[in-house]
Amino acid sequence: MRFTNQFIATITVCILAAVLMVLIGAGISFYQMGSAYQQRQVDSVVRLVNEGWQNGAEQQESIDRWLPALLDVNDIIEFSVQDAEHPLYRYQSDSPLAADELSLEYRHELNAHQGLSVRLVLRPPFYDIDHSLAALSGLTAAILLVFAGMLFSLRWFRRQLHGAELLDVRGQLILDGKLSMLQHNTREEWPHQASQALDKLLRDLKEAGRERSRFDTFMRANVFVDKNIGIGNRVFFDNRLEAALNDPASHSGALLLVELQDLEPINYKLGYERGDELLSSASVYLGHLIRRYPGALQARYTGNTFALLFPNLVESEALEAARQVMKLLRRLHWPDEVREPALFIGGVCFRYGEQLPTVEEEAELALRSAGLQGGDGYFMYYKGVTEESSGKGTVRWRTLLGRQLEQDQIRLDWQGIYTAAGQAPVIYELLARIKDEQGRVLSAGHFLPMAEKCGLLQELDRVILLRTLTLLQESDRRSTLAVNLSAASLLNAGFYRWLVFELIQLPKSQLNELVIELSEAQVSRHFQALSKPLRALRALGCRLAVDHAGQDVVSTQYIRDYDLDYLKLHPSLVRDIAGKPVNQMAVRSLVGNSVGTRARVIAVGVESADEWECLHQLGVYAGQGYFFSRPERFDLL
Repeated sequence: MRFTNQFIATITVCILAAVLMVLIGAGISFYQMGSAYQQRQVDSVVRLVNEGWQNGAEQQESIDRWLPALLDVNDIIEFSVQDAEHPLYRYQSDSPLAADELSLEYRHELNAHQGLSVRLVLRPPFYDIDHSLAALSGLTAAILLVFAGMLFSLRWFRRQLHGAELLDVRGQLILDGKLSMLQHNTREEWPHQASQALDKLLRDLKEAGRERSRFDTFMRANVFVDKNIGIGNRVFFDNRLEAALNDPASHSGALLLVELQDLEPINYKLGYERGDELLSSASVYLGHLIRRYPGALQARYTGNTFALLFPNLVESEALEAARQVMKLLRRLHWPDEVREPALFIGGVCFRYGEQLPTVEEEAELALRSAGLQGGDGYFMYYKGVTEESSGKGTVRWRTLLGRQLEQDQIRLDWQGIYTAAGQAPVIYELLARIKDEQGRVLSAGHFLPMAEKCGLLQELDRVILLRTLTLLQESDRRSTLAVNLSAASLLNAGFYRWLVFELIQLPKSQLNELVIELSEAQVSRHFQALSKPLRALRALGCRLAVDHAGQDVVSTQYIRDYDLDYLKLHPSLVRDIAGKPVNQMAVRSLVGNSVGTRARVIAVGVESADEWECLHQLGVYAGQGYFFSRPERFDLL
């Protein structure tokens, strides 16, 4: 019950109780007054009889003349004078009592006549009073006036306490964690000082959350970001490269090492400020280039060497990327002292399962070879990673994906997310799978980038979501299902309308078991644009999650602004975390930034008991990976 209703109910009960007590008290007093009046009448009759009673025939005739009139005037129904043996006188009224009428009987001794007593029978006081509405019009009017005043007062109270009720509504929304649903003007709340104090505390809390987010970003930036040029450092790059080498969804990739050999002479002759300026410019140029490749990144490998990581590239594409890097860097504003800048690029392609030291050693060997051979300045360490071996090619992918969509052969596997080993999973993540021409099973990370290149990403997302909603409705067991969704699809107006139309047809109890996941990179890139569709999904009842958290050093303010339910760590932070204090610090920062929100942190890629034990101690809510279970085909029970 709301505060205003409770207060008004209390006031109403108090007023009604007071009116009832007044009426009961007045009735009791009125009856007592009537009883006292009747008692005085009886006493007067007894006194007159006591004074005028005498024995004898003449006296008897005298009593018969005056006593009946006296008894009739006083409404006495029966009257008798008797001694111990027999009655001496009896009087009966002309209107005797009916069988169901009430009566009062009085007995008194005659003090002047030894052994004589009188008996009187009367109707109760006010027995003959008219109880009609007209007779009680004064009392009825008073009661109606009281009720009218009470209704007016309650209406006035409700109007006066409306602001307090609004304040109570905001307090309940804060307790429920739904402050974003506030729909009234806070200036209408009362008491005003309490409302203003609450506003100030909420502003301070929000600013503290932003400050915490900035501090966490600063911490991770000092761990993973190069201080001079603001891109990832060697630790960051090693984590990401190791994660790519151990990601089954990534069948191949390319690593380019770009060395600016003239940087050391520039630092020596012109100062480190000029050298850092040149590095920053080169980083900007490289940043523009890697935006063309989904999932690509750059980092500072050594003092004068950049590292570029390209997922899902083969040797021919890596060689073309090296040529573009060379063209861009030659356009830099080199100092006049540098006529022909010495730029060398060494590249190597890798496959899933290779070792980190081996890949970096091959890339460094290619870089040295580029410096030794001169010429155009780039060298590729060939390992036979071609389009045929990796199954690349836009035409081939368009044909394959088009056939999969036409024949509805998209398959969904599931992998559980567990709060502890040996327990039932709390969430099932659905993983899209297809088969290529040779019957090999390909994961979503392998074919979704190609689907985006071919313009089929929205159709794939539509099919996967339809399959997920079907599983959500038809499954007999109550399971929370998580599915990945592309931000590009969600930002498409047609796809968004279709998604909302499909979701509103389901009951909210089922939508509460659906988790929509987006990658942190996409959320960071489209932060403002995603605000409206994500809030709409939240209003419909869906849960929200961001995966690949910690992949890049970005602000985590989206946790509070989007009111996330889950934050899923990137596997690069989880890999061998027990022996990496830097990764532990980053995870602790992300967990701490989720404090005070509904977001729970989930570790992805857990493969050993040591990793899970360390993550659990850091405050991670649940884990997902081969340590708990492998992906399996989702079957309805």
